[in-house]
Amino acid sequence: MITEINNRKLVVISDLHLGNPFSKAKNATVEFFQWAAMNGYDVVINGDGFEIAQVSFSKIARDVPEVFHAIKSFTAKGLNLYYVIGNHDIVLENFLNDWGGFKMAPFLNVRSGNLRIRIEHGHLYDPFFVKHPELYEFVTWFAGFALKLHPSLYRGWIAFEKFKSKYFWKKSNEGIPGEHTAFREAACELAQRGFDAVIFGHTHHAGNAKLPNGARYFNSGSWLIGTPYIQVEDGRVEHKRWARGSQEVVASFSKAEKPLLCVGGFKRKNASPEVPARAS
Repeated sequence: MITEINNRKLVVISDLHLGNPFSKAKNATVEFFQWAAMNGYDVVINGDGFEIAQVSFSKIARDVPEVFHAIKSFTAKGLNLYYVIGNHDIVLENFLNDWGGFKMAPFLNVRSGNLRIRIEHGHLYDPFFVKHPELYEFVTWFAGFALKLHPSLYRGWIAFEKFKSKYFWKKSNEGIPGEHTAFREAACELAQRGFDAVIFGHTHHAGNAKLPNGARYFNSGSWLIGTPYIQVEDGRVEHKRWARGSQEVVASFSKAEKPLLCVGGFKRKNASPEVPARAS
């Protein structure tokens, strides 16, 4: 299983949730793979590319064949597709691995130019998922049922999380709006192990935030609303929005300027192996 890669040109997307009743990501995903192939970018799907926890089987039957065809054309050009497992698609790990188009990984440590970058889905840093896994599973199932009845409820939930992070979660101004502070704290700990940039998915809130020692935390967001992605190229990391024929830069990072202090810490179940910090 791959966990370490050197890569000059790489794009990261996450949380497409193909097969979810709310997902309209199929056409954009197919076009994105065509664009990545034309421009010579390897692709990382940073978890929850396919939906099992809230699946609509008729929806996944309509979406997946066309996406798999686009992936087959993409990998036929000699480009790499890395798939970091998330919490909505964990049961698909063996199937995707056996299918042959995917290089499966629990996480990726990427070297690009002079940057060391950590890519993880991020669900193992979610306090609700870690502390109450059975309740989390039930809420996920119930939310999937609700989405089948009223898909528009998803937009309301995202807006509620942003409201909650702004008014109820302490230190939220240091992180990405809508996220629990635990995600930035986890990214801080990874930065202290020697990573210059950390990329999570899971929360569905695309954005970026400063970390200690000039590092930066990015979230690749979700394609349930919008088409955010992270581009890594020659030691530069950029948060972008993709549309057919155009890419809008939201934030760019090569090396941050001013060290910050990490506040707090996060302990998770099944922690990934430590990566030693670089000698200065």
